[in-house]
Order: sequence, then C-alpha cells, then structure tokens
Amino acid sequence: SLNCAGGKTPWQTWISCEEFDLGQSYECDPFGQKAAEVRPALGRFKHEAVAVDPLNEILYLTEDQPDGGFYRFRPDNSFPDLSSGTLEVARMHESEGRLHLSWAPVPDPQASVTPTRYQIADYAPFRGGEGLVYQEGLIYFSTKRDNRVWCYDVTSSELTVVYDIETSANPILSGVDNLTITPSGDVLVAEDGGDMQVIVLTPDNRIIPLVQIPAHDRSEITGPAFDPSYRRLYFSSQRGAEGDNSHGVTYEVSLA
Repeated sequence: SLNCAGGKTPWQTWISCEEFDLGQSYECDPFGQKAAEVRPALGRFKHEAVAVDPLNEILYLTEDQPDGGFYRFRPDNSFPDLSSGTLEVARMHESEGRLHLSWAPVPDPQASVTPTRYQIADYAPFRGGEGLVYQEGLIYFSTKRDNRVWCYDVTSSELTVVYDIETSANPILSGVDNLTITPSGDVLVAEDGGDMQVIVLTPDNRIIPLVQIPAHDRSEITGPAFDPSYRRLYFSSQRGAEGDNSHGVTYEVSLA
C-alpha cells in the first residue's frame, strides 16, 4: 500500500517501501521469478527509501515524517538474508564543530505501542527524509521540509550538509526528493514541485540544472535511474501535466 521510492540491492532485487505510519518493506524480484516477500525486521514506519552498503552489509532507511528518523538495519546473517536483524535509529552529536551520528537499537521495530522514532528519546529528527543513495562509503539523503541534501560517511560517522537552500550561493534546488548517483560521484536530485527539474550536485560543489519538465506544475519528478551503461537516464512525472495521478509520464534521456 502506498509504495514509495525503496531501493535496489546488490543481489538484483528491489525493496519497495510503504509510505504510511505502519508501513513495511517488501523485497521484490524484478525478473518475476519469485513472489514479493515482506521484511518485517526492517521496521514499521512511514518508509521512503533504502540504500545498501554492500561492504559492511548494512541497509540505510529514510522516514518521510516532519520529524522522521534516519535508520540503519544490520542483518543477523550475511546478505542476502534480511529475515532478521537489528533496526537502529540515528542520534546526532557535535564534536570539534563537526556533526557525527551514533546508533541506538529500536526496542520494538514493529511499533506495536510507540512509533519507532519515539522509542529513543534523543534520536536525531530529520525534516522529511526522502531519497537515499550509497556510493563508496558515502550515504547521500535528502530532507524535503528544509531543502537539504546530506552526506553520511559510514567510516568516520561524520554527517555533512552538501546542499542547503538557505545558505547556498546558488539556491536553485527546491523540493528535494529522489536521488541517484553517477560513477564519478555526481548526485542527481529530483524535484517534488520546485521548477520540476533534475539538478546535479557535483563533488566540487557545483549545482547544475540538467533537465526540466515544463507545464507539470502539480506533479513531481520521481525515480531517477540510469541504465547499466550510464548512457540513458530515466525519470517520471508522477502526476503528469494533468496533475491528477492518472496521467503519469516516464522519460528517457539518451547520450547522443
């Protein structure tokens, strides 16, 4: 119900997330050989996206709430077994002017009495967790209510803000939402509203408009993804030009 971004796994499945208060995560086979399986150990909350750290065998998850948590899941067994494990929520602290995250186990991932994020009193609230992507030890994620894109270093535990509409010298990105990333580390950010653009954040701090969908003012851009060769980019206008959820459009951008 109400599936949202989710994310792919290194073993060629897709984790589809439910975006409501007691939503769950389903592991799906894009090739249609196996039925989807619910993964209760990943917790019940308003799921948005998933990214997999294949080296440390950890899943990271965002929560689309005004005060949502940032989570990670450590399975009991080696990948690809996600049937059991420990769900943890991030806590934030500052050291020598830098932000760092630590992790606290969620006592009741099924949220049978208390929502997952509220089970740890000093959890770090993020203002509407959205897209999430992993590359080479870095986790990038966006928060829509403050128009920020964050970067978490899984080795150092340091958390940095790589884009903030309030402080950026080029604040053209608003309505931050789904993310994808290129092999060279360019983060593509899809706008939910805003100017209906896909914006590129480069490793050297440039902010580059890549593509815009005109006349789709009541829609949002979703699902940016590359083909394996990185020569084709796909994304969708969720509600289309009509803005009524029944006229969604998917686009392909190809290298000449």
